[in-house]
Amino acid sequence: MAALNMATETEKARALLQTFSTASVIASTGLGMFCFFADRFLQFSFVQHHEWLRAVSDNAVHGMVGLWSWAIVIGLRKRSDFYEVVFAGFLASVIDLDHFFLAGSLSLKVSLLSVLSKRAATVKKIIEVNCLIRTDM
Repeated sequence: MAALNMATETEKARALLQTFSTASVIASTGLGMFCFFADRFLQFSFVQHHEWLRAVSDNAVHGMVGLWSWAIVIGLRKRSDFYEVVFAGFLASVIDLDHFFLAGSLSLKVSLLSVLSKRAATVKKIIEVNCLIRTDM
């Protein structure tokens, strides 16, 4: 049994090393830079003072991060990969609906105010689920 587990772990390590390439490093660096600059953009006062601009911009950033990060993970080798990446971006955007659920209201103003206090718990859960998924791959 231990030998089988070791073989499986060795296969996972080899698969991971095969995905490590110059292109993935460049794409990951680009994603990091995008996140840095998008975060700075979302901090501008004109974005913070316009609720709809803030919500749409934040949602668009979530979608792009989901799309881009999943493209890095799967590598975009065939046409169906493109659809999977677009779906990942869509899911990353849809997750913002939890703001309304947590606020208990469909009001944008109420959801933006309540999210500030509850965001850390939601983000922590998302990171935990992502880590669980990644360890199963």
